[in-house]
Amino acid sequence: MLITSLVVSLNQLLPIAILLVLLQVFAKQSAHHICICLMVGVAMSFLYMYSALWASQWFDHKGLEYIQIAMCIAIFIAVLVFVIQQSVTAFNFAIITTIVMYLSHYVIYLNSFWKNSDAAESLFIGTFLGSGICLSFCVLLYFFMSGVKHRFGNYPILILIALNSASKLLVALDLASQIDLITNTNPIWDLRHWISEHSELGRVLRALIGYEATPDLTTVLTYIASTALFLIFCYVIPASISKERV
Repeated sequence: MLITSLVVSLNQLLPIAILLVLLQVFAKQSAHHICICLMVGVAMSFLYMYSALWASQWFDHKGLEYIQIAMCIAIFIAVLVFVIQQSVTAFNFAIITTIVMYLSHYVIYLNSFWKNSDAAESLFIGTFLGSGICLSFCVLLYFFMSGVKHRFGNYPILILIALNSASKLLVALDLASQIDLITNTNPIWDLRHWISEHSELGRVLRALIGYEATPDLTTVLTYIASTALFLIFCYVIPASISKERV
């Protein structure tokens, strides 16, 4: 239970923390503003958890999957709008939606085992350790990416944000395959003997850029296309706005 709690906490908290770090490095927000986003996101995660049973009955009992697919697409769009316009509203929406999407799963996991007195201690320790590892990693990532930005500008940060946002669409693809909206094909390569998705590095890469050791053709094409579109919009739209102002 201890190891399981540790792994689950890392899987659910790391994507939230990494996106927050990348957006914060790209365009810094106040600590007060971030704290409000986190509190709202946590509160909405509990609301989402309590409404999950009701929402799951929609669309022939596929409601939760459709909602989560919509969340993934919404996060992609919100992050894109934030990068282009540095909109506070887009930042709030992206962070809160990401918290709801990932943290609600962890809240359900905690709620399932918390009443078991034998598992409560292991659950607490695993959660504490996972949160500490996640926090330590993201502090290091923040200072590393701040150094990269200071030396090379925002371009490397922008590429990482584009890859991270594209990874949310891969989550949407996975959810779509679970409810038979799309059909998975055979993997086009297998990198498990190099970096397994279940290894420490594999979990970090998955949370950071959506790494998959055995992707199929649809996954690869979606990842490449969405990353390219993200970067194109980031360069084309600000340029067109500048010309209109001139």
